[in-house]
Amino acid sequence: MIDSPRYDYAMPCAAISRRRVLIGSAALFATSFLGSAFAQKQYPGVAAKPGGTKPTYLPSADSKDPVAHSLAENLFWNEQLMEHALFFTMLMPGPELAKQRGEAETFKTTFSSQLAKSGTITKSSYKAFNQSTIDQVRRFVDFKHRMRDEQSAGRLKSLTWPTFFDHTAREAEYFSARLSRLSAGDVTLSRATAAEFWTMIMGEHADFVAHLLDPSERKLVAQALQTSTDFYRLHGQKPVPNDKVIKSVDDILDFKVTAEKGIETGKIKSIIHPTLADHVRREALKAADELRRST
Repeated sequence: MIDSPRYDYAMPCAAISRRRVLIGSAALFATSFLGSAFAQKQYPGVAAKPGGTKPTYLPSADSKDPVAHSLAENLFWNEQLMEHALFFTMLMPGPELAKQRGEAETFKTTFSSQLAKSGTITKSSYKAFNQSTIDQVRRFVDFKHRMRDEQSAGRLKSLTWPTFFDHTAREAEYFSARLSRLSAGDVTLSRATAAEFWTMIMGEHADFVAHLLDPSERKLVAQALQTSTDFYRLHGQKPVPNDKVIKSVDDILDFKVTAEKGIETGKIKSIIHPTLADHVRREALKAADELRRST
């Protein structure tokens, strides 16, 4: 493995699993129900990519409308942040973590509500709605940073690794910055920025998968670790070759789709919850879309 860029935490940091049965099951039911409700709707200027348990909302390929882009970003990322909070609650078991778990549950409710309201965005309201999302995102980022630092210092004894807190905070910051640009009427995507962000995110996803697979899945573990190494090498290149990044993202998307099916059917042994498997699949679709539309 190459050295971890950007931060000093040990790179092999698993993201999610080990369910809290009662809270986790109820939350997953609510999340799945909300996702299926959104799957019945269509939005102007927004494409819904099928697959997995939930669609992936992306701006239409030819859209230059900041309203449509804002709608797609809110539909996509509010769902992801809601699930971040869900994963935290699942990884904060026991009475000693009740306070932090309660904070995470509050954020889950917040972003579930924001997701439900995302479909109401109009030309007259999108800037105000984007700002309301940004305000909530900033509070969640602060929570993630605080939990990261507490876990790193050994004061927090959760099952969430510091790198996962950091990973999800960077995703939220990326989302917030995107909304700010859209509110200013700028729908463009910088190729350099998109490549820098997504190569790191995809590399970390591969690391997470490698460390959540059952140890007996040696070939898949080795494949995931090699994939993470490849993404970190791409991340270190300046400029990042866009064609290589797109191919690498397409490859990891294929891997994630196959893994999701194998996890769901029990053909792949792991402690990866199906909700996490679908979560990272949607982010790979998002990465591929942004890299292709970036300039």
